[in-house]
Amino acid sequence: MIAFALVSTARASFGASAPIVSANGEAFVAHQNGSDLWYIGSTNLELAVGLNGARLLVPQRLLNPTTERTWDLAAQPDVTITLGDEKLTLGHAGPLTLSATQSSASATGVRLDFVFEHREKRLRITRSYAAYSGSPTIETWTTVENLGTASVQARELVGWQFTMPLGRVRWLGGLRGDSADNIAAGAFALDEWDLDAGDRLEIGSERRSTEEFIPYFLVDDGRDVFYGGIMWSAGWRLAFERHADSLHVTSSFPGVGTAVSVGEPLEVPHAFFGLTARSTADESGALHSFIINGIRKGRPFYPLVTYNTWFPFGTTVTEDLMVAEMDRAAALGVERFVLDAGWWLGAGQNSDNDYDSGLGSWVEDAERFPASLASLRDYAHNLGMEFGLWVEPARVALSTVDQPGNAREGWLAQQGKVYGHATTAQVCLATDAARQWVLGKLVDLITRVRPDYLKWDENFWINCNRDGHGHGPDDGPFLHTKALYKILAELRRQFPDLVIENVSGGGNRMDFGMLAYTDVAWMDDRTAPAAHVRHNLEGLTFAFPPAYLLSFVIDGEGEPIASGYDLGLFVRSRMPGVLGVTYRSDRVDEATGEMLAEEIRHYKRMREIIADANATLLSAQAPVADGTWDVLQEVTAGGGSALIFAFKDNDEDGRLLVRPRGLIADATYDVESLDAGSIGAVRGDALMQDGLEIVHSGTSRAHVLVLTAR
Repeated sequence: MIAFALVSTARASFGASAPIVSANGEAFVAHQNGSDLWYIGSTNLELAVGLNGARLLVPQRLLNPTTERTWDLAAQPDVTITLGDEKLTLGHAGPLTLSATQSSASATGVRLDFVFEHREKRLRITRSYAAYSGSPTIETWTTVENLGTASVQARELVGWQFTMPLGRVRWLGGLRGDSADNIAAGAFALDEWDLDAGDRLEIGSERRSTEEFIPYFLVDDGRDVFYGGIMWSAGWRLAFERHADSLHVTSSFPGVGTAVSVGEPLEVPHAFFGLTARSTADESGALHSFIINGIRKGRPFYPLVTYNTWFPFGTTVTEDLMVAEMDRAAALGVERFVLDAGWWLGAGQNSDNDYDSGLGSWVEDAERFPASLASLRDYAHNLGMEFGLWVEPARVALSTVDQPGNAREGWLAQQGKVYGHATTAQVCLATDAARQWVLGKLVDLITRVRPDYLKWDENFWINCNRDGHGHGPDDGPFLHTKALYKILAELRRQFPDLVIENVSGGGNRMDFGMLAYTDVAWMDDRTAPAAHVRHNLEGLTFAFPPAYLLSFVIDGEGEPIASGYDLGLFVRSRMPGVLGVTYRSDRVDEATGEMLAEEIRHYKRMREIIADANATLLSAQAPVADGTWDVLQEVTAGGGSALIFAFKDNDEDGRLLVRPRGLIADATYDVESLDAGSIGAVRGDALMQDGLEIVHSGTSRAHVLVLTAR
């Protein structure tokens, strides 16, 4: 069955002679009547997939039409799934029959579905592929529907699996704990490995998605780059095995066993893969387009200068303090004011940073906020700022449990019959009543306060195996995460303009699944020193758009804002992402305030570039050796504008030659320095080949260049 048909257009590809049957922009599905082979892709990628001679569903070829080079995939099925006691390989063979092949177009891409029936077990299994305009990326997933009367257990869930050419594997570490030395443990650090014969490499998580690794990787064969990742916020695994001169890669969700009930389809978490020419700018640009059009369905990023109350105030926030702080923040150019933890009744009972007490009551403290939180929102708007509010919906203080209107004890997550924390507990969202309670509390709060921004935290996590929650012993976190997505999707439906920040004790859940529902991500509770922040930004922009990544200028140890020492370095180290500030502004003198306001104005001038940019690390990742530089470049789609952030490790005079990447070769660029002003006009090819020399001589150690094509 074909959803609709369009006139075929000529293209240099495997399926050039096959008519296009669905299209959206550059993305297309093509098929020749009578053929078992289908084609899906966009301008820079085409996947040929269909039934092979053994009548199994097999991705057969992967082509970059621009370079006309193929990435050789072994002719093997890319997915299996175990249902009951039967491990199934999809195809028109054995117990399965191919009942339909369907193509369709969405608002941002195209989709191709292969639908199989298991008549004996009365199951329908659909393998889906999607492509999006502007990105050489394929998204894929499997859906199982139970058409019978009894539930069936699903396990050994696979996103995709391929055997491909051998290449160097590159990946990125996760948060690795909330400590001052998490960088030493590999937090957000880029890593790589050439596998020897017989080697096996595994990265993944058994809890929150990015506690140890980011679910994304590259395989670089020196000419082309294959990349892939997983769109999921709980346990996952990427496994790499070298077999002779090939590499076998599997994306999967180990340890999950979940029931497929009648009327409740199982959708295995989505995964993706793609192919691009070997160039760091190409890699990040290809993924950026997929994030916008595929994951976020066209929803862009727009970073605002953000103030947060936590670090200077903790839970000592009051209405009078916040009104005064809003006045000063707005005068500096802040655009979004976020009231962090501590606004509810009972917060701060044991210390100025006690945000456990009273958590889960959802009742604002009327003594500290007599005119209501909604009045603070109105006050922020009158100053020209957005207003944000902190929540941690899936955790409650045990002291609030079973009180009228609050969480029930039976909803609380347990592992081995314990909560895992002395005074608080996680709410297991797999429980329908608990999910509806959390959603209701959120809707009520948002409707009452009308915030523009929600800081959504998750400071505690256990893999729930408690009975009576609607899950089994092996799928508590799986169904909890599915329920989390349902809540976020419903909030997006009811409050489409609400901006949501993703934070989980820092970046413990910073993945492509949460990227679909959230607009900003807090990277690390360690938001100082400046080199630490740059390390995080330089690592995480390997996978995520810069405009998703939030950090704060803070009065940090060794880097006090009012010291008069190189404030530009402190602020510009946060500028490549979403610029945040967190300080007691009444303790900032007038001269420092003027300098801070000037840096904020610089950021706003560059914001349109940051909002649309992908990033390329042009140096070693910070912190670098004494006297050397770390350099990050950001380039907009198409290369029309670029930013170069260059940071010198010490105060000594020095020079650095920087060669930008991804510019338009025959365009003329105006080059401007934030400090020195206009430098001149240079063609893109000359900039990329000959480079730009940055001279450090007694000025700020943070040098920022703006490149704009005429």
